[in-house]
Parts: sequence; structure tokens; C-alpha cells
Amino acid sequence: MKHLSYLSLVQQLTVSLLLLTAFGCETNTEVDTAQQVQGLRPVYASYEEVRTIETLEPQPLKNPGKIYIKGGYLFINEQGRGVHIIDNSNPAKPQKISFVSVPGNIDMAVKDQVLYVDNSVDLVALDIADPRQVTVLKRIKDAYPYPSYPSQRGVPFECADPEKGVVVRWETARLTNPKCFR
Repeated sequence: MKHLSYLSLVQQLTVSLLLLTAFGCETNTEVDTAQQVQGLRPVYASYEEVRTIETLEPQPLKNPGKIYIKGGYLFINEQGRGVHIIDNSNPAKPQKISFVSVPGNIDMAVKDQVLYVDNSVDLVALDIADPRQVTVLKRIKDAYPYPSYPSQRGVPFECADPEKGVVVRWETARLTNPKCFR
């Protein structure tokens, strides 16, 4: 009886090896080691571009973030891009006043007539006394660490390179062999 089960096991192994040989091997001898995955790629801007803050005409809301209310005004963060200023003195008819372009902006706060914003790696104080013409009062350079990874977790991403400039946002892309993961 033992002899039959041993013979049966040998036959099963032989059949398995034959199937593996026939169907498990690729005929292409060139091995492709490039692996593409969905991940995030940094979008860069030069330090000069990032540090250029300007008041523009009102812009459409595309990716709104935080909202701050001060007096009759609403300040709505456009993630990674700047701040919308809206006159809300008549809540039934809010009026868009301006858009303050602040590349890399994620957060903000208001005290008195000063709007404090992160400008990628810098902290900037803006005079908002005239919401149609916002001006820079003060800049503290490199107040924040270099944005070397995205806020999302559990995602592969292309490693940030400070030599290419400042990361102002992350975009979804097909990446080949990404080296970074968070």
C-alpha cells in the first residue's frame, strides 16, 4: 500500500513539473525589470516663481480648502495655489473681490488686517487692508521643511529633488520603479 502512494506522489510531481515546464516558462529571454505603477509625481516651480505673490482678478474655485471669516470677508484657500477673497457683507449676494496667488499655499490665518499664509517653504504676512491690492508685509524664508513627500499615505511616489525647485503640488501619474513610498 505504501508503495502505491509513493508511486502516485511521484506521478503527481512528474505531471506538475511537465505542466510547469510547458506553461510556466516564457519564451522571451529578455527580462523586463521596469515596473509601472500608479503614484504621485512632484510638480516643481523655481524658488523665484514660488516667492512671487500677486493679487489677481477673481478666479473660479477648483480645489477649495480652508475657509476663514474676518469682518465681512471670506478667505477661501485654493489648495496649493492661493486665497480667494470674497465680500460677504451681504450673505445673500457674496461678491468675489480678488484672488491672491500664493504658490504652494495650504494653510492661512487672519489677525487684524494681516493674512498669514504658508508659501511652500516660507511663512508670509500679507496686508489685506485693501483686498483688491494685497501686499507682502514680511517673509520668513525656509520657515517650513522642504516638501519632500505628499500628504497622502499608502502611495508610491517619485522622490522629490530640491535641485529641481520647490514642490508646489503632487499629480497622479504612471511611475516606473518609484523609489519612495509613504
